[in-house]
Amino acid sequence: MSVEEIKKSLAELSAAERSEVTAFLFHMRHATDAEYQAKIAAVESDKNPEHWLTPEEFEKRLDEP
Repeated sequence: MSVEEIKKSLAELSAAERSEVTAFLFHMRHATDAEYQAKIAAVESDKNPEHWLTPEEFEKRLDEP
């Protein structure tokens, strides 16, 4: 399958399906990046609630350009 065929197939997906593919590709992009994985591990292990985002703040940051 060519990249153009993949792009055409992706364009036909629903918004939810495209979001799932986006998450998958993001995961693949960073799966072997040791520096990125270390940053994520540090964030995940942060037990200080002052550093946490509310769900609303999380959504707001996702929408920022």
